[in-house]
Amino acid sequence: MSVRLKALLLFFSLYIGSVFLLSVFSLMVIRTTLYQYVLNYVDYQVNPLMEFYNNYYKNPNQYALLLSEDVVSREIASILLDKKGNVVNIESFLEGEIPHMEEDEIKKVLKLRRGIGERYAFIVKRVGDYDLILLGKLDSIKRVEGRILLFTGILVLLISAPASVLAFLLINRLLKPLSYLRYISESLSRGELDIEIERSGRRDEFGLLEEAYANMVEKLKGIILWQREFIRNITHALKTPLAYIRGQAELLQMGAYEGDRLRDIYHSIQFQSEKMERLITQLTTIMRLESQMPLKISKVSINQIFAELEEEYEFIKADRDFKVEYLEEDKEIEVDKEYFKMALRNLIENSYKYTSEGASIRLYCHDNCIVVEDDGMGMEHPERAGEIFYREATDKEGSGLGLYIVKLVTQKSGMDMKVESKRAAGTKVSLCYNFKL
Repeated sequence: MSVRLKALLLFFSLYIGSVFLLSVFSLMVIRTTLYQYVLNYVDYQVNPLMEFYNNYYKNPNQYALLLSEDVVSREIASILLDKKGNVVNIESFLEGEIPHMEEDEIKKVLKLRRGIGERYAFIVKRVGDYDLILLGKLDSIKRVEGRILLFTGILVLLISAPASVLAFLLINRLLKPLSYLRYISESLSRGELDIEIERSGRRDEFGLLEEAYANMVEKLKGIILWQREFIRNITHALKTPLAYIRGQAELLQMGAYEGDRLRDIYHSIQFQSEKMERLITQLTTIMRLESQMPLKISKVSINQIFAELEEEYEFIKADRDFKVEYLEEDKEIEVDKEYFKMALRNLIENSYKYTSEGASIRLYCHDNCIVVEDDGMGMEHPERAGEIFYREATDKEGSGLGLYIVKLVTQKSGMDMKVESKRAAGTKVSLCYNFKL
């Protein structure tokens, strides 16, 4: 059963139930009011006569029978009982209807003294040694009850038709986001990623669900597209060195190389295998950084990181002007030291790769940022720096993963990566904290 049908059934159940309860409650109130009116009417008709006879006769036993005869009208009848409970006189309504009451019913009436029976309203008056049972007709009240029930039924039928249409329209509008989300889910399950998700802008719970689902789908589409691009780029990156290694291995088995050429081929195979190893290491690092595993954050001295990197890259000073500018007053940052050093290594190696001999490379701290700056070839599209597998200089060796790893490390460390670069004017990459060091 669909949610729409369940909602409609719930609406009609509540609607019919509420109308029924309202009708029953109204009928009970009206019935109680009318019954009380009948009892008051009987009292109103009988009390003046009783007062008259009481003033005229000193002994009530003398006028009990006369009173039972005089109180009769179109709406009132009477039954007179002696002190033993025997029926002395029965007076019918003026229209001729003779009241009939069983012995058990008479006993019940005598006990209650005032109330509503199955057929009559009754009041018991004590007249000397006699009990005078005064009976009031309930026919008019039952006719009113029938009219109320008829009116309620007609009213329900008249209101139900437009209410049903209105409820159907409202429920359809309310559940429209669910139908749309089902359609989107079915499209995604069929692998359709080119769908555009519409947002209704509603601010109720269904609208917020639609918004959250739309955001989730957008992220899911991004992940799927990223995975496709990732797999394609990995395949391409690994295919070239693997094809080279396999081809050279076949030629080596055939004895195609000798002497210096053989040594060159071994060197090339080693280079390609190291390239594959670096790529696999980078991919493993990316998988770790993109997982939910937290980094091992601790306080680390900036000058200590600078010193370790300067020692590690001492060799590039032979053909580059590599300068490490230490802080006069050392500061500490909260990072995963190994991952943060990996990010700085990638920046230093990029600067080394894309600068010519004698060029300047600087590592320093400025305005709450740790900066690697060079005066190398620069970038034509610095805004794309950090995109996975993006490489601007295709004439040089690289995988397009270095800056992407730097970006992931900075994000996981609560930092921002800023890239400033121009073609032939160098590159400046800043890893900046969002708070004061």
